[in-house]
Amino acid sequence: MLVYDKICNIDRDIFDCCHKNPGTETPGGDCCYDAWVKDLVQVTADWKQANADAQNKETEYNLTVEELERLKGWWTDWEATDEKADALCRQLELFTLHLCKVCMVTEKTNDAIEILFCMTEDLYIRVDKLKASYDKLIQCIQCLKRPELAPGVGIMKCIENYGAKLDAVILTRDVLITQIVTALELAYGMHLSICEDYGLKEVILYWKKKFNCGGTCGEQPNPYPQQQQSKIEHSGYAKECCCLEPRISLPIDEDEYFIHLENDYKKLKNEVVQLKKDLDAAKEKRDALLSCKQSLEKAIEEVNPANKCK
Repeated sequence: MLVYDKICNIDRDIFDCCHKNPGTETPGGDCCYDAWVKDLVQVTADWKQANADAQNKETEYNLTVEELERLKGWWTDWEATDEKADALCRQLELFTLHLCKVCMVTEKTNDAIEILFCMTEDLYIRVDKLKASYDKLIQCIQCLKRPELAPGVGIMKCIENYGAKLDAVILTRDVLITQIVTALELAYGMHLSICEDYGLKEVILYWKKKFNCGGTCGEQPNPYPQQQQSKIEHSGYAKECCCLEPRISLPIDEDEYFIHLENDYKKLKNEVVQLKKDLDAAKEKRDALLSCKQSLEKAIEEVNPANKCK
């Protein structure tokens, strides 16, 4: 059988054939014609096999590329979701830090308003005592019925001005106390709405815990009181109620499913690279055998004894 390279050199083999196989010529035929016909049968069979292998490799490569694209799309979606979850955690973290500062301010504000209320209360208690003393003084002066202590004259004018000032301060009591109580009520309400149980800060901390974002402002408390937590567990709401797949836990990039998905994507990507190399090699072998087959067909046509009689 003719031993051919990847690309046969039939022009060289035509001149070397009879020297390699002396005495094998068919009577009435040219040298190497019969040998080339046999070689053509073998090369054709080899080419068909190589062509089939190349087609199979190409089909496998195309299917693997399609699978890789689907896997890449799925993995990219989860990666984008992980980035969004991380961004959300950063926003929750920043929001929580601001709320911690707000809670500290509202707590100090409550203390300050309480102190102001106590100071105001003490002020008006003292004013009431001064008013009582003033009333006793006026009553005593009136009992004396002295002409030099007549109203609007001398020292009485100063005493009456003092009494008018006391009355003016007393008149501010209702308005000022009402405003302080309103401010205290608003401060308490703000603190409760933001900082206490079921407040805004606890809601943010609850979702941070759900997203596994990490701790802020010290240790995170349980978002549910102990009694309510036991009621929730007893009612069954805390139990798993469905079996959806995949079940992803946060953070996503640390979840087992995401890690396996990423590893499968990288593995399949390397497999596609190797399949491309195998496909190129199969096509190269098929093309080489096709070239060899065509060269043999051309050489056989040139030395075919039937054509010499024409």
